[in-house]
Amino acid sequence: MNYCIFLLAVVFLLPIQAATFRLETDGLPLLRTWCDGLLDHQVREGVDRGGFLCPAVKEVPGRSADAVYPLLALYRLTGEEKYRKAALDVFDWSERRISQPDGSWVNEVNVPWKGITAFSLIALGEALRHDGENLPPAERERWKQRLRKGADFLLGYMTFETGDLNYPLSSSASLALASKVLGDDKYLPRAREFAHFGKRHLTANGLLWGEGERGTRDISPRGLRAIDVPYNVEESLPNLALYAELTGDQEIEDFVVAGFRAHLNFLLPDGAWDAGWSGRQYKWAWWGSRTCDGAAHGLQMLRANDPRFVEAAARNLQLLKSCTHGGLLYGGPSLHARGLPASIQHTIFRAKSLAAAIDAGTTGSVPAVLPLDAADGLREWPEAGVVQFARGGWRGSVTVNDIPQTKKRGGQPSGGALSLLWHEKTGALCVASMNDYVRYEGLNMQTPAVDADQYCLTPRLEFRTEGRIYSNIYDRAATMKSSYHAGLIEIRVNGTLREKTGESAAKAVKYECIYRITERSFTMTTRADGDGVFMQVPLVSPSTESARQFVDGRLEIEKN
Repeated sequence: MNYCIFLLAVVFLLPIQAATFRLETDGLPLLRTWCDGLLDHQVREGVDRGGFLCPAVKEVPGRSADAVYPLLALYRLTGEEKYRKAALDVFDWSERRISQPDGSWVNEVNVPWKGITAFSLIALGEALRHDGENLPPAERERWKQRLRKGADFLLGYMTFETGDLNYPLSSSASLALASKVLGDDKYLPRAREFAHFGKRHLTANGLLWGEGERGTRDISPRGLRAIDVPYNVEESLPNLALYAELTGDQEIEDFVVAGFRAHLNFLLPDGAWDAGWSGRQYKWAWWGSRTCDGAAHGLQMLRANDPRFVEAAARNLQLLKSCTHGGLLYGGPSLHARGLPASIQHTIFRAKSLAAAIDAGTTGSVPAVLPLDAADGLREWPEAGVVQFARGGWRGSVTVNDIPQTKKRGGQPSGGALSLLWHEKTGALCVASMNDYVRYEGLNMQTPAVDADQYCLTPRLEFRTEGRIYSNIYDRAATMKSSYHAGLIEIRVNGTLREKTGESAAKAVKYECIYRITERSFTMTTRADGDGVFMQVPLVSPSTESARQFVDGRLEIEKN
């Protein structure tokens, strides 16, 4: 029997602080910072004139034109002509490079996916709704005709089954915006159908499912749903909120409010999302999803329903601000310090969300307590195969998610993996990554700078033999039990080490993981049959922190 114990202890506890970011005072400066960052990378000549050159991939992303909305909003708010000119130039770029004769827009110049027309329509529609009067008359009419052409395409193209769930749900906002801007009610019936389709996808606990296999395979072997927290809170729910605002559909507004309230249970006190277990985790960043707009505008639109929504938006915006350098939003807290370039798409999308949040109104900033601020004990999410724990300053989650991997996506951990360990004094300590780094969407994922960037960061058990790796994180049949008694949280997982195909070794290796959390410590104890099984526990620690290894096996890290 192989036996290992890993113990983490934090000596001093500090109180969780409310957000210092306030939309009414900090929103406009951050929007200016991001838009100035975009202008610094706008191509001035050649075939891509007007687009934004991405420092990370050295290409102009197809979603560049989503910036028309934040740029025009900033022109309105500041009166500076450079922002309107940038918006006009990037619209022209999109017409030359990604606009299609059938009315669609494609994802990239050389990527024919047309589903993103739903999001391009929202950016263009919001620009016209809020700032159409600030365009020259001929240009305004040209934009409106392009909006109509795109909306007509979407009417015939988008179905309930197109793409992941966020596509039909977001199309409700696209078509409602087209109706509002164009004064044409023909788009409203289909918009309503898409919005109310979303109601079928809320679990009993309020989580939105559908970011993965749908139809005949939308339930995993153990009865779980494909749930992705960042996509839900940063794409589907905000766009449904926009639909509800435009149409006055109270039923959908109530639905979205319930969804946001449930998902707030995954917002960490520092504004990040507990999402390492999620179905589209391969595009997850510490602050959200790399290809979504953000949660701020949806939360701000619905602030009258729950004072916590404003606080949640502020926490996340505060985190985004801290990850911004040189005018661009980086994909995490450490990338800039490592000298890695930023994906310009992050700035485009978040600027779009921030402009919408400002336009939704900046009143109502009253500090509020969020669920994970005051949480204590366990919370189970059976539809996701996730249990969250909170004790003292510790926050975290363990997952037995068995959503299957496909050729299109996958890699989220299972087998009772520790998907998150966070402490109020230190921030993130352990964060799950993809089991195996596969760039399912090359332009939408971080480009590894060195081989070490592809190393799995999920704490795990491993057994290697004959060139194969067997681990608990591949075990989709593990069982998990949890308890909370007399101040001690215990989560116990039992299973079989497996390789990524799901196969066990010729002689099956059984394992047990026991997580124990008290106010002062976190302990992971593992047992496994036979020899040669070892535990890996990667820790989050920037190179600026002092680390010392002691002869008795202790590792001491001094954090700020």
